[in-house]
Amino acid sequence: MARLRTAEPGDRELLRRLVADYLYEFDGTTTPYPYFDPYWKEPGRLPFLIEADGEVTGFCLVRVLEGGWHIAEFSVLAEQRRGGVGRAAVEDLARRARAAGASHLEAKVHPDNAGALPFWLAVGFEIVSEPAPIVTRREL
Repeated sequence: MARLRTAEPGDRELLRRLVADYLYEFDGTTTPYPYFDPYWKEPGRLPFLIEADGEVTGFCLVRVLEGGWHIAEFSVLAEQRRGGVGRAAVEDLARRARAAGASHLEAKVHPDNAGALPFWLAVGFEIVSEPAPIVTRREL
């Protein structure tokens, strides 16, 4: 089953590639993710890799804000989607956030990301604000 692992400095280039691939898949963006470096410098930013069967299958970037963990970016490799990897990663994230004292998880959904909203709703999030971006939240 999938789990999260805190990205270490040695994972930095792997994570940079995963984020770049995700952005390109999402909207063709080829410019570097502008908030990447702060994930290695600021304590309120948490970079995670998603692993399944010992292989990296995605990533999750979190910001600790307003008593919750806000999911800034989340992606599972295309060939691993729809098999429970994302759900397991969210459950692991919820466990970690709860243990750290967070009251909720939050994820914003861009209007051009049609597949994201059904995913977040399926893993226990509820819409708390719309229209774009749609804000979803899961109380812990």
